[in-house]
Amino acid sequence: MNMTGWLEYFIEGLSIQLAEVRDRGEQAIRRDVLSSQHKLSDRQAKALGHILEHDRLTIQDYKRLCPEVNRRTLQRDLKAMIKKGLIFEKATSPTDPTKHYLIAESRLK
Repeated sequence: MNMTGWLEYFIEGLSIQLAEVRDRGEQAIRRDVLSSQHKLSDRQAKALGHILEHDRLTIQDYKRLCPEVNRRTLQRDLKAMIKKGLIFEKATSPTDPTKHYLIAESRLK
């Protein structure tokens, strides 16, 4: 009974899963390091983690992450992170409904 094909299939699946675990671990470590270096609040660390995982964050996403917090407080959190150079805002105008926040790549290197 030749099990080579099955073993190759299994090993490929295992390899993909290990790569995903490694990527998630790197994201968590990066978030923790940046959070401690820049003295981010727990809310800001959640926002940073979301951006690292999903590549972007909207105020609506942030509100879903922290439903008990006032929208204006969340906006101040994001502004503070922009000021620290961790993220930047992408929008066509101040009231752009598609406004979102991205990682400032220079901080990750």
